[in-house]
Amino acid sequence: MLKTEMKFQYKEFYADNRFSVYIKKIWILDNLANPERIAGRQVLPNGCFNIAVIEGNGLIIKHMGWEKNLLNGSYFCGQMTQGLSVEILSYSKATIVQLHPWTPAHFSVADMSKFTDQIVPFEMLEIGSDHFSKLPGRSYKEIYKTFLLLFGPMMQEGSTQELIYRASSLLVESNGSLQILKLSEYLGCSSRHLQKIFKKHIGISPKQLSLILRLRDTVDSIAYRQKDILSITDLALNSDFFDQAHFINAFRSFAKVSPKKINIPDYFISFKK
Repeated sequence: MLKTEMKFQYKEFYADNRFSVYIKKIWILDNLANPERIAGRQVLPNGCFNIAVIEGNGLIIKHMGWEKNLLNGSYFCGQMTQGLSVEILSYSKATIVQLHPWTPAHFSVADMSKFTDQIVPFEMLEIGSDHFSKLPGRSYKEIYKTFLLLFGPMMQEGSTQELIYRASSLLVESNGSLQILKLSEYLGCSSRHLQKIFKKHIGISPKQLSLILRLRDTVDSIAYRQKDILSITDLALNSDFFDQAHFINAFRSFAKVSPKKINIPDYFISFKK
């Protein structure tokens, strides 16, 4: 799939079935052939982590009061709780491996709460930095293969990983509509314990992940017109909000605009599968 703006290309490639349990997709912001920068675009959270391989002049990211110029190299992107602004400089490209919320728990013992709303050089994870430093300029297939070769042998299974996988995958499948208390009861653990392991291994609480998933589903429903009537009331109810003011405030914090003023072309939105 491909959509074009001038010489800029946005592409998506989904992981092979056998690896899709860890990798959701690879998405590419390709401005390598463009002498102009792509500015004024937003990326919204969807509950996933990302590993970004940057080549060329780089990207400028603005988020929650900070600004970073991502130069040639590899970066780890933690959980984002709000939309971020992305400017793709001329002759630049970002190849991004998107990981499910539960994936880092299987290969890293790092405290993921330290990376929430942050983008850091990949070497800060202290794993595989030599391999990832050589990735800029490689094709998405080579980047994907490197990820599998590096992390495949490191993948760990245990009771904690299993609980994180079951809990977060159930939230993803329900688009965040599953109540946290019911989720913890179903999993046979306390909501306090669930929150503790989520903060450590995902970086945000189950409630925060649920909210992100609900709001992102609302944006997708607007983008793809899944509902015939898109009133504020309908959007709020479909997102399991029973207070319009609360819904509008949460949406504005998430997407930087109200649900009625969102302009989808201003955002990098995943293709409809």
